[in-house]
Amino acid sequence: MVLATEYTDLLAAFAATGRNHPYLAFTLNGICDRDCVFCKPRCMPDYGHKDTVLSVPEYAAIARTAGQWGVRKAHCSGGEPTLHKDILDIIRALAEGLGTGAQIGMTSHGNFRKGLTVKGLAEAGLTYLNVSLHSTDPGRSAEIMGGGDPGISLATVKEALDLGLKAKINCVLMRSYIEDAFAVAALARSLPVAVRLIELQNIGPAEEMFDTEFIPEAEVRGLLGDWFTGAGEVSRADLGVRSPGRYLQPDGWKGSIGFISNSSCATCSDANRIKITPSGVARPCILHNQDIQLREHLAPGTLDTAFTHLFTAMLERNTNPAWGGYHYVDYDLRWDRMERPQGAAVFLPILATNSGAGCSVRQQQAGAGQ
Repeated sequence: MVLATEYTDLLAAFAATGRNHPYLAFTLNGICDRDCVFCKPRCMPDYGHKDTVLSVPEYAAIARTAGQWGVRKAHCSGGEPTLHKDILDIIRALAEGLGTGAQIGMTSHGNFRKGLTVKGLAEAGLTYLNVSLHSTDPGRSAEIMGGGDPGISLATVKEALDLGLKAKINCVLMRSYIEDAFAVAALARSLPVAVRLIELQNIGPAEEMFDTEFIPEAEVRGLLGDWFTGAGEVSRADLGVRSPGRYLQPDGWKGSIGFISNSSCATCSDANRIKITPSGVARPCILHNQDIQLREHLAPGTLDTAFTHLFTAMLERNTNPAWGGYHYVDYDLRWDRMERPQGAAVFLPILATNSGAGCSVRQQQAGAGQ
């Protein structure tokens, strides 16, 4: 453990900002058995991983240290995380490491490989599940995702709810498929889920379609005006959401609708994810901050020093103008071999902080989060 006064002062400085405590966002792998039109992972020249990925004991060690820092949430994504051969053991290691009351989540397309079930994931420690669903129509869904069955995805959501897990549905907004997105959003009418409508981002394969397919949150809100008239806001605590985001519940609906709008309004200053790649590279910001190789701190037992750097870097989001700009969610975490600035995990001075600027309060609340 770091020196008690430094540790206490750093956590106090973070709490004073009024922001949510950081959580761990693990990208478990870079492979996927889908080929979504806005992602197309297999077209990347470095598809998959050539570096050694973290082992289950290494995930456990990172989680134990994070738990000592008050972290109580870990989220697993990919690629498709359910393709990881050790997915159950990883979920179990994260749950045990973070301790009692931890939230352990995962984003998946919901078409699990043979032998893997929602019940098995829940028994391992999963507490919530985000399912990617971009159309309820099988043919249209196949056009978007390159395969899979939306009926199975929806059945996965319902099974998660029956088992007492929190559930969210992620749907990317595209102009050609806007009616499909509205049909997905309408699932919240009868299901107690949070449907998150995600703006298309001008990155990777989506660059070629962005000019014609991008539709901003403001326009979508106008098209769904009847739904949102008189809608009540659902607290993040009720949804099991710790990250920035605003969720509205239309009158009489069982679920809610939220927006992730990183293209129309970047919200870096209020983000609270510490992203960790499959090989253990921690990135408090995927654009501007120096990476920390967590694996190098495992053998000498110096993970606390790395977390000191990570928490201090999160504080800098509120004062450092370099944090401005777009917060590209998860995209570049699928490949570890990109050239990035490397940082030494040294103790940094605690900075005075203030609230993020540049967006309205509503826009800040609509920031990205798992």
